[in-house]
Amino acid sequence: MTTQRKLWTRAAVILVLAAGALGQAAATTRYWMLQDVVFTDGRVAVGSFGYDDATNQVTFWNIRISGSSAILPFTYLPGDSTSWAGLIAEGLPSQHFRYIFYANEGSGGAERELGLSVPAEPDGTSPTIALLTFDPVVGGYFSAECCSVPTRGISGGSLVLVPFPPPVGLVDVIEFHHAAFDHYFMTADPAEIDKLDNGYFQGWARTNYRFKAYAIGSSGGSVMNPTCRYYGLPSAGLDSHFYSADPAECYRVNRDFGTQWQIESDNVFQIDLPDRTTGACPAGTSAVYRVFNNRQDANHRYMTNTAVRAQMEAAGWIREGYGPNATIMCAVATP
Repeated sequence: MTTQRKLWTRAAVILVLAAGALGQAAATTRYWMLQDVVFTDGRVAVGSFGYDDATNQVTFWNIRISGSSAILPFTYLPGDSTSWAGLIAEGLPSQHFRYIFYANEGSGGAERELGLSVPAEPDGTSPTIALLTFDPVVGGYFSAECCSVPTRGISGGSLVLVPFPPPVGLVDVIEFHHAAFDHYFMTADPAEIDKLDNGYFQGWARTNYRFKAYAIGSSGGSVMNPTCRYYGLPSAGLDSHFYSADPAECYRVNRDFGTQWQIESDNVFQIDLPDRTTGACPAGTSAVYRVFNNRQDANHRYMTNTAVRAQMEAAGWIREGYGPNATIMCAVATP
């Protein structure tokens, strides 16, 4: 066990309970929103999750963690993380209830792990429950994020009962082209779209290609991921943007090219990932493809049309993606 992990899980004993032992009195799925959750470094966590009292399982989660100079921002979603919930005895007899989210960030080791601890299993009796923070007995934090990232405790915040999960929101991801640079750019941000349309950012024009994705904070399926966006710095001979819905790829860009590419956001829109082996997309979605211009001024283009991809390949662009057909994302299918 690493020193970082000991800061908040030292002497922890998970109490394995018989199936159905928790939540028998009032079995239902309840939705909890994070309110005023602040880390010891001043950064915050926002979002919500659902917990089923009958199965003792977290059924949904969308929790966004702000980054710092040493930690990348990250959004915990069902597509990039797993969850666990149950009673914990930490430095017995201090028993409490903890929700844990394990993220497959790609950083190695124990990956990222977010723990939210409360005094007892939430049963809806109280609509607001304060998170447990510093534990003077153990000398660490009941609620914290660790483990391949520097551990930071949660110094305050609560869970608030809400009647519904976030709605399923859809956005249009609009593509633009800069003829002088021969660069492509896409965005779902209305403010950016407006500035590109009205000439605030000069030289850009719509290509009339778009695809649908999920809005930030939206509910979604088991393979929905946040899409990170990096900016290629002019000081490195770049002036371009790169997108990925693969958390491991998002991590590697920062690790391997952090002096050239600067993260702008961990989540500009949410989208499903294909099967990494076959490239197959889930039902109700359609394939998005990515090509790379293979030039010093690195630029990528994303499209759903295979004929357009063929034209780009004929011009020297290289396909990137999963499976034999190189699918990179899975857009929400449209009629």
